[in-house]
Amino acid sequence: MQKNSMKRYYHLIIQIISLLFLLDGCYDKGNLVYDGSQINTILSYYYEVAFGSEFTEDYSYIRKWNDDVKIFLPDNSFDELNNELNKIINEINALSSTTKLYIVESQKESNFIIYLGDKDTYVQKYESQARTYVEDNWGLFWIYWNDNYEIYSGSMYVDIYRTDDIECQKHLLREELTQSLGLMNDSNKYPKSIFYDRWECTTEFLEIDEQLIRIHLSTNIKSGMTKNNVTKIISHGKIY
Repeated sequence: MQKNSMKRYYHLIIQIISLLFLLDGCYDKGNLVYDGSQINTILSYYYEVAFGSEFTEDYSYIRKWNDDVKIFLPDNSFDELNNELNKIINEINALSSTTKLYIVESQKESNFIIYLGDKDTYVQKYESQARTYVEDNWGLFWIYWNDNYEIYSGSMYVDIYRTDDIECQKHLLREELTQSLGLMNDSNKYPKSIFYDRWECTTEFLEIDEQLIRIHLSTNIKSGMTKNNVTKIISHGKIY
């Protein structure tokens, strides 16, 4: 009798502990534990960035690459920016469970072009549809998606003439490449975030930036998902 009572008591304690974790809204990600308020903060920021757009109306569906991003640089003579690009690629790849980024040797092999130069050459040679936007934007990305909201090609540029500070060039390289993954909107919430809508020259991701990239490039987030779809994934503890 005593043994059975102890067993029931043990099971009751386990159930209570499990219930407390559920009520507190904790999520375990590897060795990091996020409580409910942190998850809500991350999710709110993800909604703002992934379902918005800097130049047009908000979007109802997730845009996402379903293939690797094969990058071609028409001019790869800028050693410091090349090194920075490799650093950014490595950081994003480490956060991604799906799409990977890498550099290819020819434009024919690529599905994404990074042009480091002037605005006029960018619109003349690589993206004519961006003509009305480059005058006021010293860095810019342009992507295309199909009816399933899968991104399949694109380009970006960094104006190295109007942006003469190398740290600001590095920032634009990081910002535009990151946003071209489908995280398209700017925000005024977090200064120093790569998605911050005011002029900054930060060259690192904030932790919340990394969380957004990790969520967006996880296996659980699919192109064409709505906010409700994403909320259901998160509510089941499948944030990554």
